[in-house]
Amino acid sequence: MAQLFMDLLSNLTNCLFCFPGSPQLKGGFSYVYLVQETSTSQLYALKKIRCPFGQESVSLALKEAEAYALFSPHPHIIHAVDHAVTSANDKSDPGSKTVYILLPYYRRGNLQDAINANLVNHTQFPERRLMILFLGVAKALKAMHQYRVKGAPGGAKSRQKAQNVRDEAEEADKDAARKARTRRKDVDAEDEGDVEQEPLMNGEVTRSQEGVEDGEIRAYAHRDVKPGNIMISDSGTSPILMDLGSLAPSPIHISSRALALQTQDLAAETSTLPYRAPELFDTKTGTAIDTKTDIWSFGCTLFACLVGKSPFEMRSEETGGSLSICVLGGDWRFPDEE
Repeated sequence: MAQLFMDLLSNLTNCLFCFPGSPQLKGGFSYVYLVQETSTSQLYALKKIRCPFGQESVSLALKEAEAYALFSPHPHIIHAVDHAVTSANDKSDPGSKTVYILLPYYRRGNLQDAINANLVNHTQFPERRLMILFLGVAKALKAMHQYRVKGAPGGAKSRQKAQNVRDEAEEADKDAARKARTRRKDVDAEDEGDVEQEPLMNGEVTRSQEGVEDGEIRAYAHRDVKPGNIMISDSGTSPILMDLGSLAPSPIHISSRALALQTQDLAAETSTLPYRAPELFDTKTGTAIDTKTDIWSFGCTLFACLVGKSPFEMRSEETGGSLSICVLGGDWRFPDEE
């Protein structure tokens, strides 16, 4: 798989643009390139994630590709064209890897681009177009919230593809660990234990289906629904939900203070603040974090399409107060309200 991908990558010689993405891993950084295949002039988005050796570094990076495989094919969820894991050839860090994920390119951009254009041009979304776009987003979220093991959209085939991505990621992490131990022969037992330790929540996509019977529901929450993560198809009529790196099994039962803090920290890294649900700001022990976080973000996103900003972002700017306090206090207004 990796060699086939690299052969394809060698044909994508025209790197048109490059811009940094959000940090996906602790100690790592992602970049997204707009690339063009020379033989067909087809444009793609190429995501490059550097994975310094660490706890499940590659598994965290490939979680996104794993989720794309699981929900493919779905008309309103982006799919990965291909992916590859390569050695970084860094002598100072022999265990480091680089993950490449090849994605479709949508020339119309995303909903945030459309919102910005409306603000500049003093225009608004046509009501019917907005309804069609949000119906598509709702269908994408329904596929995640009501996913059944080996069920639609892709059935057992998609589930197996996702599992193959998970297996590839785990093998890459094991290879990184072996190389690091070879270089550091004096590593102590405590450090070796840290290498093998698994995060409590991160990367659990197909792994969270263990113990769930075929056909039974294994719900997932996107956790980062926002205008910037909703691409617009080239036809201009269909939304494409993207960036599944924040995907989490649902519900997550918060059984301890440590898990509550971990959930908050994970949300701070992967869930955009103006669209983040209040339970992800202040996670309480004894509660459950479920798909309602997406419903909250969905509503904030719709508000932003109508007004130009998230309701709490707008209120925070009006009052000069903290955005998180506005969210936790439910402090927002319609534009024409005093």
